[in-house]
Amino acid sequence: MNAIEFSQQKELKEVITGHIKTSAIYCFGRNVTAYSSSRKIYPDKELQKEHSHLYLLVFVQETKENAGNDISNKIKTKTEGSLTVTVLIHHVQSLKDLCQDQQFFFWQIMQNAELLFQDINKPPYLNISETPKRNLKSTSHYIAWRKNNIATIWGWVYNDDDASSSDEVKMSALHQIVEQICLSLIRVFAGYTPNHFALEYLFNLCEYFTTITADFFPRQTLEDKSIFKLLKQQPNTLRFSKTNDVDYLYYQVVEERCKNFKNQAEILIQNEIDQLNEVKNESEKTDKEPV
Repeated sequence: MNAIEFSQQKELKEVITGHIKTSAIYCFGRNVTAYSSSRKIYPDKELQKEHSHLYLLVFVQETKENAGNDISNKIKTKTEGSLTVTVLIHHVQSLKDLCQDQQFFFWQIMQNAELLFQDINKPPYLNISETPKRNLKSTSHYIAWRKNNIATIWGWVYNDDDASSSDEVKMSALHQIVEQICLSLIRVFAGYTPNHFALEYLFNLCEYFTTITADFFPRQTLEDKSIFKLLKQQPNTLRFSKTNDVDYLYYQVVEERCKNFKNQAEILIQNEIDQLNEVKNESEKTDKEPV
């Protein structure tokens, strides 16, 4: 990963530390997209532009509602869209009591990521006596719980032949299925358990290590965005909905995409678990061999 330009670092630090009391900011990933702005008149004035999407882990000393989303919006506005971020915000106190996978995830970032800011008086501190490792048994249990949730919702959505069933209620169920799948993907591939669950946020996290969410739920064209807007609605929107408020044709499209997404994700998840177990077994075997 290329180092972040000084001007970008400055803007990030100003926005984040100005919004919330911050202990440290780490950048652990960057996606760069180059594009050009075309001109029908004066084509020689066409501009080559670059968009960067950063993945940030921010340790804070206070709690503020919706801080991650507010920070993301401020950075996007301040940079006129040239820089966007996915922000993982965690209180420094949370470092004292972590599950093994979460500890491993944070440790990896604190060791290897680019440190953009640190409060020298109150830096984050991971209290460990040895190098953290993945807990694959715990991960497997986590996946099993998500899988059970998915199966329960799935059984109703995909076996419902009642023509009077509300498409909007079923769309809400599809939202829950996709959310559970994303949580499984993130836990297996990154060892991370999010504390924020907006679907677009989870998709961005998944796209740190796989293209599956972008493949099945692209967000490029106007139609793509309209479809995703339906899927990402939180279940509480049902409080204000009318009967079959969802476009039926779009619902059918989303239902089919969710089915294919689930099937492909299950393969990806199982392959990754198998690979992690294989690496773990090889490591244990090596450790037992006489020197």
